[in-house]
Amino acid sequence: MFLEVYAIPLNDYSKETDASVRPENKRLIEMTGVRIRSSSKFQDRAEVVLPNGDILLAVGGYDDLIQRLENAQTVIAHA
Repeated sequence: MFLEVYAIPLNDYSKETDASVRPENKRLIEMTGVRIRSSSKFQDRAEVVLPNGDILLAVGGYDDLIQRLENAQTVIAHA
């Protein structure tokens, strides 16, 4: 399974997430070996911890991200 994310440097983070959701920031990450946790820096956000130790800040909280992943399990592929 892959997760579509928008890679946004923490320096550019703001509550106005739509400003950062641009095609040049879009990435696909493989979910194998990935961990999801609540962010210690931002109460309203979750973090995606990659196998190499990189941490991605999610646009949404832990429960929101888990719900999105559960809903995506029924999707086989996107064209």
